[in-house]
This record gives sequence, C-alpha cells and structure tokens, in this order.
Amino acid sequence: MLQYWSQIAKVCKKRFNSFLIFMDNYLAKVYKAGLKFLVPLTLEETYKTIVGVAIKLVNAKFGSILLMQNGSLQRTYASSSVLYKIKPRKRGYVYSVFQTRKPRILTENQIVRIHPEYQQLQTHSDIIIPLTYKNKSIGVLTVQSERKENFTKKEFDILKLFGHFASLAIRKAQLYDDTKKAVEVRDLFIAMAAHELRTPLTTLNGYIQLLSNKFSKKKSPETSWIKELSHESIRLTNLVQELLEINRMQSGTFSYILKETNLRKIIKRSMIDFSFSFPERKLILKDKLSQGHSIIGDSEKLIQVFSNILNNAAKFSSPQKPITLKLTSNASNYIIKIKDYGSGISKEEQSKIFKLFHKGSNHTQEGLGVGLFLAKTIIGQHHGSITIKSQLHKGSTIEIKLPKLKK
Repeated sequence: MLQYWSQIAKVCKKRFNSFLIFMDNYLAKVYKAGLKFLVPLTLEETYKTIVGVAIKLVNAKFGSILLMQNGSLQRTYASSSVLYKIKPRKRGYVYSVFQTRKPRILTENQIVRIHPEYQQLQTHSDIIIPLTYKNKSIGVLTVQSERKENFTKKEFDILKLFGHFASLAIRKAQLYDDTKKAVEVRDLFIAMAAHELRTPLTTLNGYIQLLSNKFSKKKSPETSWIKELSHESIRLTNLVQELLEINRMQSGTFSYILKETNLRKIIKRSMIDFSFSFPERKLILKDKLSQGHSIIGDSEKLIQVFSNILNNAAKFSSPQKPITLKLTSNASNYIIKIKDYGSGISKEEQSKIFKLFHKGSNHTQEGLGVGLFLAKTIIGQHHGSITIKSQLHKGSTIEIKLPKLKK
C-alpha cells in the first residue's frame, strides 16, 4: 500500500513539474511580447505590433483590432484588406464579447454563416479577445487561423493574458497621441498669436515714439502718460518676443550662428541695452580679464542671456542698490558673475528657477517666467554652465561659465 502511494506521489510530482515548466514558458512568451510596448509607439505602430505579436503567439494567419468610436465598433487595423470590408453586427459575436468582456472561439461554420466574406481568407477558426482598461471595454482583438484544427486551450489562455498587455499598450498610445496633438495645437497657437501681435505692436511703438518726441520738452500730464505707454509697449513687445523664442526652441527652428566672437564686447553691448531699459539703475563692472577673451558663440543669443539676467536683477532688487557684473577666468573658462542685493530666492525655489514658465512665489513682476530657461538652454548649447547662489533678503548671484577658445 505504501509503495502504491509512493508511485502516485511520483506521478503527481512529475506532472506538477511539467505544469510549472509549461507555465514558465507560457508566461515568458507573453512577457517577452509585452516588452515590445515599452518603447514609445504611434497608434498605427501599436495596432500593427499588437496584431503581429498575437498572430505569432498562436501561429495564426490574420488579425485585427476593433475599437469603440462614436458609438460603434470600428476596425482600426487589420492585417488583411478583406477584414476591413467586414462590418460587425450590433447583435453579433464581436459586440457580445465587447459587452460581456468574455473571450470566445468561433468555428468556421459560425463565421462563414454570418460573414461569407471570410471564405476569401480561407480561415477555419477565430478567437475574439476583449480589450479593457480600468474595468471598461475599449474594443476587441480578433485572430484568425487557417489550420483545420481549432485553437487549443493553451493558445486561448495565451491570448487572454496578452489581451491585457494589448489594452494597456493601446491606451498608452492614445494618451501619447492626445498629448502630442495638444502640444502641436498649443505651439501653433503661440506661433500664430505672437506673429499676429508683432504688426500692431510695431505700429503702436512708432506712434508712441512720435508722441514722445513731440512732448519731450514739455512738463505736462501727457508727458507722464506717454512715458507709461512707452514702458508698457516695451514690456508687451518683450513678452511677444519670449513667446516666439520658446516656440522656435520647441519646434526646432531656434538656430545658432556660431563663430569666433569677443566676450568683452558682448558684455558691453548687454550693459548698454540694460542702461537703456533701466537708466536710473547703477551697474558696476569689475573686469578682471587679462588679454585674450575670445569664445566660439552666437553673439546675439549671448547678449540676450546677459540682458535677461541683468533685467531680472533690476526687477527683483531695490532701485537704490547697485548691481555688480564681474568678469574673471580660470584655465579653461571665462566666468561671469551677476550679483544683486534683492529679496533673494529660497533653497526650494533655486532648484526650479531654470524651469520653463517658473516665476517663483513672488510672481508680481512682469514676464512669462522663460528668461532663465532660455538662458540655461543657450548657455548649454555653448557648452557652458549657469548656476545660482542666493539667500533670502541678501540677494542672488548668477554665475555663467563659457569655455575659452582654444588656439
């Protein structure tokens, strides 16, 4: 009796081990298939990959994906043009699987009896797998085999499991597609709005300049009004320019003209621009550079960087306190430090200060919060670095390093 139960135990153990091996191979095959969806794919690429993998998993011939769109199941992808001609019936098997979320195997007779077009495919069985996301049906996956025998239970189970991977992949691709379209619409709107605003702004600035010249020698309320108009028009022009630059950067049209240029001349030009925008502010230059101060760069872009930083220093510091600009160097870099004695920036915000559209807790000042983002991007393209050191109520220092020209 003991020997009998010992033999039974051996048989059970052998079968259990076989089952474990089968499950390992089974799961490994589906897991390997799921890895294909880790890379970003378009909707069309996702559909094609899902159908291709499903066909390969069960050695089938054709496959397709139907998704719920505008109240009906639409065949969004098929590996055969014949399948596009076959429309699912509202009370048919495809809708039944979609509604019940229960997969189904159909025989040749069941298929051809309802859809004679299937005869062109010369298939003999069909699996319909529900596609669900967050417990909600989004469509179905169909796989057709040309083999005489029907799909096995193993193949049926493999496709049921793969259906979960396919559903996640489709939803991921849909979200990616929606995000991409939203970004494209946003960028198009920004570009169109910025370009359309430039023409009336040019006209406004022209008339404001004429009025300014006419009333420049008169002391009247109109003179102060014109001065305020001029300030606001310059501010609006700068905002539009920032929008255009961000759009160019994101669309890949933000080009650089790199050539040998003089860093000291760039700094001086930035200081002239600053004195024009802030004529009453005191800017102290500490030039410690020795002979030789050439770099490879886009002078206009770099002037924009230094002008933005100087303007920020003026906006966020007291008019009574100076701003210092110090030029030094080391063995490989030129170092530019711009220091203000303003309100300073907390440690928490210092890590966010170079992010796009970040304006900090004190966002009462003008601007879109793109100046430092642009500065970091431009300096990065010049193989340099930009950092900030700041203490609350003690001011901030922005340090820029630009590589020296090697001769």
